[in-house]
Amino acid sequence: MKRWKSIDTTAVCRRGMTMVELMVSLVIFAVVIGVVFGFLTESRRSYSSTRQKAQYQQGLRAVMSLVTREVRSAGADPSPISPGFERIPVAGANTLRCRMDLNGDTDTNDVNPDEDVTYTYDPDTDELSRQVGAGAAVVVMRDLTSFGFNYYDDQGNLLANVPLNATDRAEVAAIDLVMGGETHEHETVNYTTRIAMRNN
Repeated sequence: MKRWKSIDTTAVCRRGMTMVELMVSLVIFAVVIGVVFGFLTESRRSYSSTRQKAQYQQGLRAVMSLVTREVRSAGADPSPISPGFERIPVAGANTLRCRMDLNGDTDTNDVNPDEDVTYTYDPDTDELSRQVGAGAAVVVMRDLTSFGFNYYDDQGNLLANVPLNATDRAEVAAIDLVMGGETHEHETVNYTTRIAMRNN
């Protein structure tokens, strides 16, 4: 009868990794870690950039909403005994002054509600400021790369000779507000809106 020889399996189990196998494993591990780390870094950068752009856009929209509301109110005069006033005393490429009598007290000197507002863009500092009456100007937006006003009559014709004279200012029926900026990640953001004057 044939006898089977037993095999010593402990020798196979005790066999470790060779230096080549260890090096290959380490290289594969390093590549996987590098890919994962790169993905996480890019995801974080993309999230930060998107978040910053969204915040900047929100700031631009808030300023645009404020300017739009006040430009539309220019010339508001509910008082029947008002002596009258010029609704747009200043109309330049980067400066606009609006006057209104919101509380019907026959003057445009009140604050809260603000009845005499001037917006001025300074291209040297890239800042937009807002001034109420004779008060101090307050910066409402920074890091603007462009800001301007375009004026149109009731036929849609551009009134190009800015700053407008008194005759042209009386003809203004709509104003284009053009705003542009750049985030810290150098992404450009631009907005343009046409504001129809309510009180001509």
